[in-house]
Amino acid sequence: MSKVDTKGYVYVMISTLNQMVNYIPLKYFKEKDSEFDEIYNITIQESDFVDNNKWDEQLSEVLKRDEIVFNDKDDKHIRIHQNDVNDIENTLEILESNFSDKKKIFWNITGGQRPFILAINQFIQDREDDYICYLEGNKSKMVIFKDDELIENDSYNLDDLKIYTALELMGFQINKEELEKNYSSDDSIKEFYKNFLAQYLNSQELRGKLISLNKKDTDKDKVIKEIKKIVTNLDENLLNEIFTYSDKDDKKQKKIFGYILESLAGYKILKVAENKIADINFSEKINHLRQDDRTSEKEIDEFDIALLTKNGKFMIFECKSGGMGGDVAKSTKYSTYAVSGVYGKPILITPLLEKEIIAIRRKSTLSQNYKDEFEYLKDDLYKTIRQAINSAIRAGLEVWGLDEIEEKLKKYIDLKD
Repeated sequence: MSKVDTKGYVYVMISTLNQMVNYIPLKYFKEKDSEFDEIYNITIQESDFVDNNKWDEQLSEVLKRDEIVFNDKDDKHIRIHQNDVNDIENTLEILESNFSDKKKIFWNITGGQRPFILAINQFIQDREDDYICYLEGNKSKMVIFKDDELIENDSYNLDDLKIYTALELMGFQINKEELEKNYSSDDSIKEFYKNFLAQYLNSQELRGKLISLNKKDTDKDKVIKEIKKIVTNLDENLLNEIFTYSDKDDKKQKKIFGYILESLAGYKILKVAENKIADINFSEKINHLRQDDRTSEKEIDEFDIALLTKNGKFMIFECKSGGMGGDVAKSTKYSTYAVSGVYGKPILITPLLEKEIIAIRRKSTLSQNYKDEFEYLKDDLYKTIRQAINSAIRAGLEVWGLDEIEEKLKKYIDLKD
Protein backbone atom coordinates (compact mmCIF):
# COMPACT_ATOMS: atom_id res chain seq x y z
CA MET A 1 0.00 0.00 0.00
CA SER A 2 2.47 2.59 -1.22
CA LYS A 3 0.01 5.47 -1.04
CA VAL A 4 -0.73 5.05 2.67
CA ASP A 5 1.88 6.12 5.21
CA THR A 6 0.65 5.77 8.79
CA LYS A 7 3.72 7.10 10.58
CA GLY A 8 2.68 9.87 12.95
CA TYR A 9 -0.93 8.61 12.94
CA VAL A 10 -3.19 7.60 15.81
CA TYR A 11 -5.03 4.32 15.29
CA VAL A 12 -8.66 4.22 16.47
CA MET A 13 -10.56 0.94 16.42
CA ILE A 14 -14.05 -0.08 17.45
CA SER A 15 -14.17 -3.14 19.69
CA THR A 16 -15.99 -6.12 18.24
CA LEU A 17 -16.44 -9.82 18.85
CA ASN A 18 -14.20 -10.40 15.83
CA GLN A 19 -11.05 -8.62 16.99
CA MET A 20 -9.12 -10.03 14.03
CA VAL A 21 -10.44 -7.10 11.96
CA ASN A 22 -8.83 -4.68 14.43
CA TYR A 23 -5.60 -6.67 14.65
CA ILE A 24 -4.91 -7.02 10.91
CA PRO A 25 -4.22 -3.32 10.07
CA LEU A 26 -1.98 -3.01 13.14
CA LYS A 27 -0.01 -6.09 12.13
CA TYR A 28 0.08 -5.09 8.47
CA PHE A 29 1.48 -1.59 8.98
CA LYS A 30 3.98 -2.78 11.58
CA GLU A 31 5.37 -5.19 8.98
CA LYS A 32 5.53 -2.24 6.53
CA ASP A 33 7.61 -0.30 9.08
CA SER A 34 4.79 2.22 9.35
CA GLU A 35 3.72 1.73 12.94
CA PHE A 36 1.15 3.99 14.59
CA ASP A 37 2.11 6.47 17.31
CA GLU A 38 -0.84 5.60 19.56
CA ILE A 39 -3.70 3.12 19.66
CA TYR A 40 -7.18 3.87 20.99
CA ASN A 41 -10.06 1.48 21.45
CA ILE A 42 -13.73 2.50 21.43
CA THR A 43 -15.83 -0.09 23.26
CA ILE A 44 -19.33 -0.55 24.62
CA GLN A 45 -19.60 -1.05 28.34
CA GLU A 46 -22.33 -2.54 30.52
CA SER A 47 -23.93 -4.46 27.70
CA ASP A 48 -26.72 -6.82 28.71
CA PHE A 49 -25.53 -9.31 26.12
CA VAL A 50 -21.73 -9.41 25.91
CA ASP A 51 -18.83 -8.46 28.17
CA ASN A 52 -16.67 -6.64 25.61
CA ASN A 53 -13.93 -6.19 28.20
CA LYS A 54 -12.90 -9.84 27.77
CA TRP A 55 -12.37 -9.38 24.04
CA ASP A 56 -10.46 -6.14 24.69
CA GLU A 57 -8.20 -7.94 27.16
CA GLN A 58 -7.47 -10.69 24.65
CA LEU A 59 -6.57 -8.17 21.96
CA SER A 60 -4.27 -6.35 24.37
CA GLU A 61 -2.48 -9.61 25.22
CA VAL A 62 -1.95 -10.47 21.56
CA LEU A 63 -0.65 -6.97 20.73
CA LYS A 64 1.83 -7.09 23.59
CA ARG A 65 3.08 -10.52 22.52
CA ASP A 66 3.55 -9.27 18.94
CA GLU A 67 5.37 -6.18 20.23
CA ILE A 68 2.77 -3.81 18.82
CA VAL A 69 2.91 -0.78 21.07
CA PHE A 70 -0.36 -0.37 22.93
CA ASN A 71 -0.23 1.64 26.15
CA ASP A 72 -3.19 -0.24 27.62
CA LYS A 73 -4.35 2.38 30.11
CA ASP A 74 -7.85 3.60 30.81
CA ASP A 75 -7.36 6.78 28.80
CA LYS A 76 -6.74 4.61 25.70
CA HIS A 77 -10.14 2.94 26.11
CA ILE A 78 -13.02 5.17 25.09
CA ARG A 79 -16.05 3.57 26.73
CA ILE A 80 -19.60 4.29 25.63
CA HIS A 81 -22.52 3.03 27.67
CA GLN A 82 -24.82 0.55 25.95
CA ASN A 83 -27.80 2.87 26.48
CA ASP A 84 -26.01 5.67 24.58
CA VAL A 85 -24.99 3.66 21.52
CA ASN A 86 -27.69 5.14 19.31
CA ASP A 87 -27.15 8.73 20.54
CA ILE A 88 -25.03 10.12 17.71
CA GLU A 89 -24.69 13.56 19.30
CA ASN A 90 -23.39 12.03 22.52
CA THR A 91 -20.88 9.89 20.61
CA LEU A 92 -19.76 12.95 18.64
CA GLU A 93 -19.11 14.84 21.88
CA ILE A 94 -17.03 11.91 23.17
CA LEU A 95 -14.99 11.88 19.95
CA GLU A 96 -14.40 15.63 20.14
CA SER A 97 -13.28 15.52 23.76
CA ASN A 98 -10.81 12.70 23.11
CA PHE A 99 -9.50 13.28 19.59
CA SER A 100 -9.77 16.99 18.69
CA ASP A 101 -6.09 17.49 19.58
CA LYS A 102 -4.93 14.58 17.40
CA LYS A 103 -3.59 15.83 14.08
CA LYS A 104 -3.76 12.57 12.11
CA ILE A 105 -6.10 9.65 12.81
CA PHE A 106 -6.48 6.30 11.10
CA TRP A 107 -10.05 5.16 11.80
CA ASN A 108 -10.75 1.44 11.47
CA ILE A 109 -14.55 1.29 11.28
CA THR A 110 -14.82 -2.42 10.36
CA GLY A 111 -16.30 -3.50 13.68
CA GLY A 112 -18.45 -0.42 14.18
CA GLN A 113 -22.19 -0.07 14.50
CA ARG A 114 -23.91 2.41 12.26
CA PRO A 115 -24.33 5.21 14.90
CA PHE A 116 -20.57 5.08 15.59
CA ILE A 117 -19.76 5.36 11.92
CA LEU A 118 -22.16 8.27 11.42
CA ALA A 119 -20.60 10.11 14.38
CA ILE A 120 -17.08 9.50 13.04
CA ASN A 121 -18.14 10.72 9.60
CA GLN A 122 -19.39 13.99 11.13
CA PHE A 123 -16.25 14.39 13.22
CA ILE A 124 -13.82 14.09 10.30
CA GLN A 125 -15.64 16.43 7.89
CA ASP A 126 -12.96 19.13 8.18
CA ARG A 127 -10.03 16.79 8.88
CA GLU A 128 -8.25 16.34 5.54
CA ASP A 129 -5.45 14.09 6.80
CA ASP A 130 -7.58 11.39 8.49
CA TYR A 131 -7.92 7.94 6.97
CA ILE A 132 -11.09 5.83 7.08
CA CYS A 133 -10.46 2.11 6.76
CA TYR A 134 -12.56 -1.03 6.64
CA LEU A 135 -11.75 -4.61 5.76
CA GLU A 136 -13.84 -6.15 2.99
CA GLY A 137 -13.83 -9.73 4.23
CA ASN A 138 -15.48 -11.41 1.27
CA LYS A 139 -12.85 -10.03 -1.12
CA SER A 140 -10.00 -9.90 1.43
CA LYS A 141 -9.28 -6.25 0.68
CA MET A 142 -8.34 -3.29 2.85
CA VAL A 143 -10.36 -0.30 1.69
CA ILE A 144 -9.02 3.12 2.72
CA PHE A 145 -10.46 6.58 2.11
CA LYS A 146 -8.90 9.99 2.70
CA ASP A 147 -10.88 13.21 2.40
CA ASP A 148 -13.72 11.27 0.69
CA GLU A 149 -11.31 9.90 -1.92
CA LEU A 150 -10.59 6.18 -2.33
CA ILE A 151 -6.86 5.82 -1.68
CA GLU A 152 -6.44 2.03 -1.57
CA ASN A 153 -8.54 -0.98 -2.41
CA ASP A 154 -5.86 -3.66 -2.31
CA SER A 155 -5.56 -7.23 -1.12
CA TYR A 156 -3.37 -7.74 1.89
CA ASN A 157 -1.36 -10.77 2.97
CA LEU A 158 0.26 -11.49 6.33
CA ASP A 159 2.63 -14.42 6.09
CA ASP A 160 3.00 -15.06 9.81
CA LEU A 161 -0.62 -15.06 10.97
CA LYS A 162 -1.23 -17.96 13.34
CA ILE A 163 -4.31 -20.00 14.16
CA TYR A 164 -3.66 -19.57 17.87
CA THR A 165 -3.81 -15.80 17.34
CA ALA A 166 -7.24 -16.04 15.71
CA LEU A 167 -8.48 -18.21 18.57
CA GLU A 168 -7.02 -15.97 21.27
CA LEU A 169 -8.56 -12.87 19.71
CA MET A 170 -11.96 -14.44 20.24
CA GLY A 171 -11.32 -15.50 23.82
CA PHE A 172 -10.91 -19.22 23.26
CA GLN A 173 -8.74 -21.13 25.67
CA ILE A 174 -5.96 -22.81 23.74
CA ASN A 175 -2.55 -24.32 24.24
CA LYS A 176 -0.24 -22.20 22.10
CA GLU A 177 2.58 -24.77 22.17
CA GLU A 178 0.29 -27.49 20.81
CA LEU A 179 -1.08 -25.29 18.04
CA GLU A 180 2.02 -25.50 15.90
CA LYS A 181 1.85 -27.10 12.47
CA ASN A 182 1.33 -30.78 13.16
CA TYR A 183 1.35 -32.20 9.66
CA SER A 184 4.40 -33.77 8.08
CA SER A 185 6.39 -31.73 5.60
CA ASP A 186 8.05 -34.94 4.37
CA ASP A 187 7.69 -35.01 0.58
CA SER A 188 7.36 -38.82 0.59
CA ILE A 189 4.29 -38.61 2.84
CA LYS A 190 2.76 -35.87 0.69
CA GLU A 191 3.35 -38.00 -2.40
CA PHE A 192 1.85 -41.03 -0.66
CA TYR A 193 -1.43 -39.25 0.06
CA LYS A 194 -1.49 -37.68 -3.40
CA ASN A 195 -1.33 -41.16 -5.00
CA PHE A 196 -3.71 -42.69 -2.46
CA LEU A 197 -6.30 -39.96 -3.18
CA ALA A 198 -6.04 -40.43 -6.95
CA GLN A 199 -6.85 -44.13 -6.56
CA TYR A 200 -9.59 -43.38 -4.05
CA LEU A 201 -11.36 -41.01 -6.43
CA ASN A 202 -11.22 -43.50 -9.30
CA SER A 203 -12.39 -46.64 -7.49
CA GLN A 204 -15.86 -47.03 -6.03
CA GLU A 205 -14.77 -50.46 -4.79
CA LEU A 206 -11.90 -48.92 -2.79
CA ARG A 207 -14.18 -46.26 -1.32
CA GLY A 208 -16.72 -48.88 -0.28
CA LYS A 209 -14.08 -51.05 1.40
CA LEU A 210 -12.74 -48.09 3.38
CA ILE A 211 -16.24 -46.99 4.41
CA SER A 212 -16.99 -50.52 5.62
CA LEU A 213 -14.18 -50.14 8.19
CA ASN A 214 -16.61 -47.91 10.13
CA LYS A 215 -19.03 -50.77 10.79
CA LYS A 216 -18.70 -52.55 14.11
CA ASP A 217 -19.27 -56.00 12.66
CA THR A 218 -16.62 -55.62 9.94
CA ASP A 219 -13.71 -58.05 9.95
CA LYS A 220 -11.16 -55.25 9.75
CA ASP A 221 -8.14 -57.46 9.15
CA LYS A 222 -9.88 -59.12 6.21
CA VAL A 223 -11.01 -55.81 4.69
CA ILE A 224 -7.58 -54.26 5.10
CA LYS A 225 -6.03 -57.18 3.21
CA GLU A 226 -8.59 -56.66 0.43
CA ILE A 227 -7.78 -52.94 0.29
CA LYS A 228 -4.07 -53.65 -0.01
CA LYS A 229 -4.82 -55.80 -3.05
CA ILE A 230 -6.76 -52.96 -4.72
CA VAL A 231 -4.25 -50.12 -4.26
CA THR A 232 -1.03 -50.03 -6.25
CA ASN A 233 2.32 -48.24 -6.12
CA LEU A 234 1.94 -47.03 -2.53
CA ASP A 235 4.75 -47.13 0.02
CA GLU A 236 4.14 -50.38 1.89
CA ASN A 237 5.48 -49.11 5.21
CA LEU A 238 3.28 -46.01 5.16
CA LEU A 239 0.28 -48.08 4.08
CA ASN A 240 0.80 -50.45 7.01
CA GLU A 241 1.20 -47.49 9.36
CA ILE A 242 -2.13 -45.86 8.56
CA PHE A 243 -3.94 -49.17 9.05
CA THR A 244 -2.32 -49.78 12.42
CA TYR A 245 -5.00 -49.40 15.03
CA SER A 246 -4.08 -49.01 18.71
CA ASP A 247 -6.14 -47.64 21.56
CA LYS A 248 -2.91 -46.37 23.07
CA ASP A 249 -2.16 -44.23 20.05
CA ASP A 250 -4.03 -40.92 20.37
CA LYS A 251 -3.78 -40.30 16.64
CA LYS A 252 -5.55 -43.57 15.87
CA GLN A 253 -8.19 -43.57 18.60
CA LYS A 254 -10.61 -42.32 16.01
CA LYS A 255 -11.91 -44.77 13.44
CA ILE A 256 -9.27 -45.97 11.01
CA PHE A 257 -11.06 -44.54 8.01
CA GLY A 258 -11.73 -41.26 9.84
CA TYR A 259 -7.98 -40.83 10.26
CA ILE A 260 -7.38 -41.69 6.60
CA LEU A 261 -10.12 -39.33 5.36
CA GLU A 262 -8.73 -36.45 7.41
CA SER A 263 -5.24 -37.08 6.03
CA LEU A 264 -6.43 -37.35 2.42
CA ALA A 265 -8.35 -34.07 2.73
CA GLY A 266 -5.59 -32.29 4.63
CA TYR A 267 -2.81 -33.10 2.20
CA LYS A 268 -5.03 -32.25 -0.76
CA ILE A 269 -5.69 -28.83 0.78
CA LEU A 270 -1.96 -28.36 1.32
CA LYS A 271 -1.17 -29.34 -2.25
CA VAL A 272 -3.53 -26.84 -3.86
CA ALA A 273 -3.27 -23.92 -1.43
CA GLU A 274 -0.08 -24.16 0.62
CA ASN A 275 1.40 -20.91 -0.67
CA LYS A 276 -1.81 -19.06 0.27
CA ILE A 277 -2.11 -20.51 3.78
CA ALA A 278 -0.74 -18.62 6.77
CA ASP A 279 -1.32 -21.55 9.12
CA ILE A 280 -2.99 -24.96 9.14
CA ASN A 281 -3.59 -27.44 11.94
CA PHE A 282 -4.94 -30.97 12.14
CA SER A 283 -6.99 -32.37 15.04
CA GLU A 284 -6.90 -29.64 17.66
CA LYS A 285 -9.23 -29.24 20.64
CA ILE A 286 -10.38 -25.87 21.98
CA ASN A 287 -12.88 -24.79 24.59
CA HIS A 288 -14.92 -21.68 25.29
CA LEU A 289 -13.82 -21.11 28.89
CA ARG A 290 -12.59 -17.56 28.43
CA GLN A 291 -15.76 -16.47 26.67
CA ASP A 292 -18.02 -17.39 29.56
CA ASP A 293 -16.85 -18.29 33.06
CA ARG A 294 -19.91 -20.49 33.45
CA THR A 295 -18.87 -22.71 30.56
CA SER A 296 -17.82 -26.19 31.57
CA GLU A 297 -14.28 -27.28 30.77
CA LYS A 298 -15.86 -30.30 29.12
CA GLU A 299 -17.49 -28.16 26.45
CA ILE A 300 -14.81 -28.72 23.84
CA ASP A 301 -14.78 -28.51 20.05
CA GLU A 302 -12.26 -30.39 17.99
CA PHE A 303 -11.34 -29.06 14.59
CA ASP A 304 -10.29 -31.83 12.22
CA ILE A 305 -8.60 -29.31 9.94
CA ALA A 306 -8.34 -25.60 10.77
CA LEU A 307 -7.00 -23.29 8.07
CA LEU A 308 -6.10 -19.61 8.33
CA THR A 309 -5.39 -17.69 5.14
CA LYS A 310 -2.84 -14.90 4.87
CA ASN A 311 -5.67 -12.36 4.90
CA GLY A 312 -7.26 -13.64 8.10
CA LYS A 313 -10.00 -15.85 6.70
CA PHE A 314 -10.64 -18.85 8.93
CA MET A 315 -11.93 -22.15 7.56
CA ILE A 316 -12.83 -25.25 9.56
CA PHE A 317 -13.12 -28.64 7.87
CA GLU A 318 -15.05 -31.34 9.68
CA CYS A 319 -14.06 -34.69 8.14
CA LYS A 320 -16.72 -37.31 8.83
CA SER A 321 -16.19 -40.82 7.54
CA GLY A 322 -19.52 -41.81 9.07
CA GLY A 323 -22.26 -40.10 11.04
CA MET A 324 -22.51 -36.61 12.47
CA GLY A 325 -25.39 -35.43 14.63
CA GLY A 326 -27.08 -32.08 14.26
CA ASP A 327 -25.55 -30.85 17.53
CA VAL A 328 -22.02 -31.45 16.26
CA ALA A 329 -22.81 -29.65 13.01
CA LYS A 330 -24.25 -26.65 14.84
CA SER A 331 -21.31 -26.55 17.26
CA THR A 332 -18.83 -26.52 14.37
CA LYS A 333 -20.73 -23.68 12.72
CA TYR A 334 -20.86 -21.72 15.98
CA SER A 335 -17.15 -22.13 16.67
CA THR A 336 -16.20 -21.02 13.15
CA TYR A 337 -18.37 -17.92 13.33
CA ALA A 338 -17.20 -17.17 16.87
CA VAL A 339 -13.60 -17.18 15.71
CA SER A 340 -13.97 -15.28 12.46
CA GLY A 341 -17.46 -13.83 12.15
CA VAL A 342 -19.56 -14.14 9.02
CA TYR A 343 -16.42 -14.52 6.90
CA GLY A 344 -15.59 -17.82 8.58
CA LYS A 345 -16.48 -20.93 6.67
CA PRO A 346 -17.46 -24.27 8.29
CA ILE A 347 -17.27 -27.19 5.85
CA LEU A 348 -18.10 -30.89 6.04
CA ILE A 349 -15.80 -33.19 4.07
CA THR A 350 -17.45 -36.54 3.35
CA PRO A 351 -16.08 -39.80 1.89
CA LEU A 352 -18.33 -39.35 -1.14
CA LEU A 353 -17.80 -37.62 -4.45
CA GLU A 354 -19.59 -34.52 -5.70
CA LYS A 355 -22.05 -36.46 -7.88
CA GLU A 356 -22.95 -38.76 -4.98
CA ILE A 357 -23.58 -35.83 -2.63
CA ILE A 358 -25.83 -34.24 -5.26
CA ALA A 359 -27.76 -37.51 -5.57
CA ILE A 360 -28.29 -37.69 -1.79
CA ARG A 361 -29.41 -34.06 -1.59
CA ARG A 362 -31.77 -34.53 -4.52
CA LYS A 363 -33.23 -37.66 -2.95
CA SER A 364 -33.69 -35.85 0.35
CA THR A 365 -35.28 -32.69 -1.04
CA LEU A 366 -37.42 -34.20 -3.80
CA SER A 367 -38.29 -37.53 -2.11
CA GLN A 368 -37.56 -39.34 -5.35
CA ASN A 369 -35.77 -42.60 -5.97
CA TYR A 370 -32.09 -42.70 -6.75
CA LYS A 371 -31.23 -43.07 -10.40
CA ASP A 372 -29.89 -46.49 -11.33
CA GLU A 373 -26.25 -45.38 -11.23
CA PHE A 374 -26.66 -44.33 -7.59
CA GLU A 375 -28.77 -47.24 -6.32
CA TYR A 376 -25.85 -48.35 -4.17
CA LEU A 377 -26.29 -45.24 -2.01
CA LYS A 378 -29.43 -46.79 -0.54
CA ASP A 379 -27.31 -49.52 1.02
CA ASP A 380 -27.02 -49.57 4.82
CA LEU A 381 -23.28 -49.02 4.36
CA TYR A 382 -24.00 -45.36 3.47
CA LYS A 383 -26.73 -44.73 6.06
CA THR A 384 -24.66 -42.71 8.54
CA ILE A 385 -23.01 -40.75 5.73
CA ARG A 386 -26.41 -39.83 4.32
CA GLN A 387 -27.48 -38.68 7.78
CA ALA A 388 -24.30 -36.64 8.27
CA ILE A 389 -24.81 -34.82 4.97
CA ASN A 390 -28.42 -33.98 5.81
CA SER A 391 -27.46 -32.81 9.35
CA ALA A 392 -24.75 -30.56 7.91
CA ILE A 393 -27.10 -29.04 5.36
CA ARG A 394 -29.73 -28.31 8.02
CA ALA A 395 -27.08 -26.65 10.22
CA GLY A 396 -25.86 -24.43 7.38
CA LEU A 397 -22.52 -26.13 6.72
CA GLU A 398 -21.24 -26.54 3.20
CA VAL A 399 -20.71 -30.16 2.15
CA TRP A 400 -17.74 -31.03 -0.06
CA GLY A 401 -16.63 -34.25 -1.68
CA LEU A 402 -12.94 -35.06 -1.78
CA ASP A 403 -12.96 -34.45 -5.54
CA GLU A 404 -14.28 -30.88 -5.05
CA ILE A 405 -11.62 -29.48 -2.74
CA GLU A 406 -9.53 -27.63 -5.33
CA GLU A 407 -12.48 -26.13 -7.21
CA LYS A 408 -14.36 -25.14 -4.05
CA LEU A 409 -11.30 -23.56 -2.44
CA LYS A 410 -11.11 -21.19 -5.41
CA LYS A 411 -14.33 -19.59 -4.15
CA TYR A 412 -12.65 -18.53 -0.91
CA ILE A 413 -8.93 -18.40 -1.59
CA ASP A 414 -7.16 -16.80 -4.54
CA LEU A 415 -5.13 -19.81 -5.73
CA LYS A 416 -3.36 -17.93 -8.50
CA ASP A 417 0.38 -17.50 -7.95
